[in-house]
Amino acid sequence: MRIIASGTFDHLHDGHKMFLNTAFEHGHVMIGLTSQSMLEEKRYHCRLEGYERRRRSLVTWLASCGRMEKRDYEIIMIDKPHGFACEIRDIDAILVTEENESVASSINSERAARGFKPLKVEHCDLLKDKEGKISSTRKRAISS
Repeated sequence: MRIIASGTFDHLHDGHKMFLNTAFEHGHVMIGLTSQSMLEEKRYHCRLEGYERRRRSLVTWLASCGRMEKRDYEIIMIDKPHGFACEIRDIDAILVTEENESVASSINSERAARGFKPLKVEHCDLLKDKEGKISSTRKRAISS
């Protein structure tokens, strides 16, 4: 199965890793990495890591998990709202959290309009600590 797992993956943290590990349980992972230009509206965007740094962090972590040898993933830049999800026909599923579940519905509507099969929507819980969900936004807020 080919599954999409997308995000900014800014300041790669345990929540991101859990999300990606959940995706790998389903098969080949198409990691959508948000471009810098798509992030200008994010809170504390001036503290966001650059695209190349975020990509390197992902690759380093994937290598530490033995994924380089397995070749069961690809990293694809997302530079528009639905990214590649509506351009590549042979994708089976998309992994979402409660925060971005509505995006999957929107993607499936656009895929249907293009004559593509809908993506199966898989869910991943958010990782939480005593202060709430673990997030890059919270990390950026603390460092500001």
